[in-house]
Amino acid sequence: HQYIGKAGSPAFLKAVEMMKNRTKIEALNQVLHTLELGLNDLVEEAARFQK
Repeated sequence: HQYIGKAGSPAFLKAVEMMKNRTKIEALNQVLHTLELGLNDLVEEAARFQK
């Protein structure tokens, strides 16, 4: 692991903010993936009823 500075320093706070943003991005990507799977399921169900 890279040393990010003393707690409370600007470098430390920036690193914490970057980690927080990365976590948010990963969570949003997971939500997007789940929504895509749900959409695919709905499209498959709709196709079955149209036949």
